[in-house]
Amino acid sequence: MSNSLVDVYGREVNYLRLSVTENCNLSCFYCRSSPETCGAETVKEELLQVEEIYAVVKAAVELGMSRVRLTGGEPLLRPDILDIVRWLTSLKEITDLSLTTNGMLLDKLAFKLADAGLTRVNISLDSLEEANFKKITNGGKLSSTLSGIQKSLEAGLTPVKINMVLLKGINEHEIASFIKLTQNQELDVRFIEYMPVSEQDSWGDLFLPLDRVVEEAAKIAPLISVEGDHGGGPARYYRLQNAVGKIGLISPLSRHFCDRCNRLRVTSDGRLKPCLFSEEEVDLRPYLDDTEKLKKKFVEALIIKPDPEGVSCDSYNRMKQFKGKRTMTQIGG
Repeated sequence: MSNSLVDVYGREVNYLRLSVTENCNLSCFYCRSSPETCGAETVKEELLQVEEIYAVVKAAVELGMSRVRLTGGEPLLRPDILDIVRWLTSLKEITDLSLTTNGMLLDKLAFKLADAGLTRVNISLDSLEEANFKKITNGGKLSSTLSGIQKSLEAGLTPVKINMVLLKGINEHEIASFIKLTQNQELDVRFIEYMPVSEQDSWGDLFLPLDRVVEEAAKIAPLISVEGDHGGGPARYYRLQNAVGKIGLISPLSRHFCDRCNRLRVTSDGRLKPCLFSEEEVDLRPYLDDTEKLKKKFVEALIIKPDPEGVSCDSYNRMKQFKGKRTMTQIGG
């Protein structure tokens, strides 16, 4: 078996996003189709356990994948999250082990995660205004996330990346405030276009192209394009003149990056997804005790990664190509 994963379109795949839970302690309206499902503490029987997560990632790194991100739901709700990080840290082929979180529990866990071997964190934050944050998250506490950001910086989980989903008419007036966060702190603030990742009919009412971010940034200070390796991710990076941090633009619809997609996703119940926009999945559960068979399943997933030539460059037509059946928390954000 080859020590690198290259799909039929020549894209090298070296990045695994692995969900460890569907549960979340927030209920952001654009993320879940049913707020009533939020916060459930029940753990499904099919949820991958620590040893099984290790087996999946071990197979992936033996194929050449070197970057792993733990996602959810809210991964910090897993009582064994530190054990998961420690187990994965033992795989020396992993050069970048990160985690996506809403930051609510980072105040108490940031230093422990760093000690366990976590490299860095991405923190979801869609508003810097208490009332707006509470509205978007259906009751979240802004101060908890802000405290989590500070503790992550202190723990050395840098660069701390802030993910802000831009929502027309809801948080677009806060663009400048988010941009200014990068001026004096080692923060990468990434603006993300809203995507149809749950059962909602209001996509067109909420979608806003990221050109607005560039316009707002130019009003604050000269904007400089940041070239170089950013881990092969989808963001285009810029920096305000003399700023410490960076601004990232992630445009899955208006300026898709399918031609350079370098990732596969594993859901918390052990399904391998070749593409976020596709309903196709490869079931890994029957093969969790056999590394070689798991590796073959990864190769199978490469075969069904969609042809980037068939992806629309128009935002509305790209939205129509969305065939997913799961919410983002079910897939892994």
